[in-house]
Amino acid sequence: MGKVRKMYKTSMLTSLRVLILAITLFFFYDFYLETYSYAKFFGEGQYGPLAVLKFHYRYPAEFISFFLLVLVPAFYYSVIRGVKFCEKGFYYNRGLPFLNKFVPYGDVKSFKLLHPKLAITITSQKGDIYVVADNSVERVIAILDQHNIPGNLTQDEYVKLFSNFKKFLYIVFAFTILLFVVKKLGLFQMGF
Repeated sequence: MGKVRKMYKTSMLTSLRVLILAITLFFFYDFYLETYSYAKFFGEGQYGPLAVLKFHYRYPAEFISFFLLVLVPAFYYSVIRGVKFCEKGFYYNRGLPFLNKFVPYGDVKSFKLLHPKLAITITSQKGDIYVVADNSVERVIAILDQHNIPGNLTQDEYVKLFSNFKKFLYIVFAFTILLFVVKKLGLFQMGF
C-alpha cells in the first residue's frame, strides 16, 4: 500500500477538552490533599507543594497509579485521539489505538450533517455509521466532497445528537464519581 499521506486530523471538541481538564484538576487536587493524610508524610513534618513532590519521589507508587489512571487517558483523549483523513481513506479511532479502523473512500456511501459546525455522520456501503466531531467540520466536508461522496446538509437529526451528547456527559460524570468513590474506599491505596 505504501506510505499514506495524512491530509487532516480532527481534534476533540473544545467543550469536551474543558470537561476533561476539569476532571483532571479535580483528581489532581484530591491527590495532592490526600498526600497530607499519609502517616509517613505527616511524620516528616514538612508541608507545601515541594514536600508533596519530594514525598512522591521517594514513594512513587501512588503517583504512578494516578499517572496511569488519570493523566495518560486525559492526555490521550484530549490531544492524541482523532480521525485521520488521508489521501485514500480515513482512520477512524474507536477509543484505543489498536482499535483504529481504516475506511477507504470507495467504501463510503454518504455523509450527513448533524451539527452546522461540529459533527457529521459518515455511512459506509456496509451500513456502518461513523460519527466525526471536530471544532470545524467544514474541512472534513471538503475532503469528502473532493472524493465525490454525496452528502446531506440538512439538520433533522440535530436533536438526537444533543440527547446522545447529554447521555455521554452523564456517563462521564457517573464514571468520575465511581472512580472517586472507589479511590476514597481505598481500593487504589498502596499502603502508605
